[in-house]
Amino acid sequence: MSPRLILSLILLVALGTFALQNTAVLKVSFLFWSFQISQALLIILCGAVGIVLGLLFSLSLKLKKKSHD
Repeated sequence: MSPRLILSLILLVALGTFALQNTAVLKVSFLFWSFQISQALLIILCGAVGIVLGLLFSLSLKLKKKSHD
């Protein structure tokens, strides 16, 4: 297994553990919206958004590097 995959798995387990330990319901207000959501769900959603943004950033760097070659 590559070190990057091992680190990713460790971070994923840590995120899941952190989310499961924080299950309170929170009121979230953003601009004109206001809603209640489980803190665990919010943590998981934020983690998922971070993963997607990281993958998109990585992909854009690879495409730029490939176009320069």
